Amino acid sequence: MNEDQLMRARNSILGALVADSATMGFHWLYSQRRIAELAPEQPEFKTPNEDDYTDVGYFAHGNKQVGEFSHYGEQSSIMLESLVANGNRYEKHHYQESFRDHFGYGGAFSGYIDKPTRLTLDTIYRTESDALARTNEISFAGEDREKQVLLTKVLSASKRYQGQELTTHVAKLAETASNPKDAANYISALVQALAGTSDYPGANDEQLPAISKLPALVACHLENNNLMALSESATRVTNNAERAIDYGRVATTLLYHVLKGQTIEASIAAAVNAGSEKTMQFLNGVLAENGELLEVTKKYGLHCDLGSGTASMLFNLKHATSYSGTVRANIYAGGDNCGRAIVLGAVAGATFGIGGEHGIPESWIEKMHDHSRINQLIEKLLPVNR
Repeated sequence: MNEDQLMRARNSILGALVADSATMGFHWLYSQRRIAELAPEQPEFKTPNEDDYTDVGYFAHGNKQVGEFSHYGEQSSIMLESLVANGNRYEKHHYQESFRDHFGYGGAFSGYIDKPTRLTLDTIYRTESDALARTNEISFAGEDREKQVLLTKVLSASKRYQGQELTTHVAKLAETASNPKDAANYISALVQALAGTSDYPGANDEQLPAISKLPALVACHLENNNLMALSESATRVTNNAERAIDYGRVATTLLYHVLKGQTIEASIAAAVNAGSEKTMQFLNGVLAENGELLEVTKKYGLHCDLGSGTASMLFNLKHATSYSGTVRANIYAGGDNCGRAIVLGAVAGATFGIGGEHGIPESWIEKMHDHSRINQLIEKLLPVNR
């Protein structure tokens, strides 16, 4: 990764999160006219107000303050945190646990839980419960106290490791047991019983949360020949549906080419060609439209569907001339503008950089909640002097 690509990668992560926090105040307001009336010039960083949504939207962020993330931004930031905590590399189990720890019972997240997140969490908890039930049926020739100690340690290790890595890590536990052979057999049986937790827990869902984790992932693994496989894995953790994978390939390809230094126009062309035949035909039809963004977004849908969101996002980017202008246009388009903002903001951030007439306004960065911590995470993931 050369210096220009490095800066593009860093700015893509920042651009995604700033765009989400700037958009949150008008998220899921489905009247383009109402948004324009409420904020005719600067719609960004609006305080969420339930009265604004009367009869024209779904008010989901009543507990949020200006500059905080929507649940899309939260998902995007969780991928960033997981990558850094795992030594600057994606690992499915680590990301899945980070996701569960943040959004699940007792997690730090407080706010709206979307359908794929809810279903994903349900699957994780149900699968773990079933696996735990299987472990309780496994007999052990030794004392009950030793059995509980071994079970606790294996369960703890299963939160961090999977497959052969888990087997290797827990095998040494038998060495200190009163009967190493019996302990080894018991541990092996436990690992087999827990193997069911390795499948993807993602919901059969085709909505925009599927691609919200991709900016940090692509930035981190830009030089990885298995980038598309990593992207598919991350997508399936929350959205285990083939159409979600299809649009994940489109988004990943778009981000990849922009971060590599290609123009937005060329990157869009490559992204569209990465989709299935059906997706390619649909997106090419959208890009051939001659109308304005608001009109095109309304025509193809303001809702959370991946096809509708990607259509609006690509049409917006096709005409992008600055970061702030692109983000504002997306806010005015209404509906699930936060869902579109993540990849949109990543592409605009990578392309236009920070500051100046066209880049991410520094005042916007400062308004983003926890911006210092986000910048620190980006620096750890993609240090300038590396």
